[in-house]
Amino acid sequence: MLANDMPAPAPPSPLMLSDHLLTLAEEAARAGLKRPAGTLLRLALRVLEDAPPPAV
Repeated sequence: MLANDMPAPAPPSPLMLSDHLLTLAEEAARAGLKRPAGTLLRLALRVLEDAPPPAV
């Protein structure tokens, strides 16, 4: 537990994480940073590929 006895926050879902990575990739592309944008895009796709299947 943290110093203030609050539980640690839950990690973001794969969908939320990939959405943030895609947003960063778009911003990097707009800034002319094509190589980092491509890296972020590949990472976003990998997060979704490695995500566990949804519970039914």
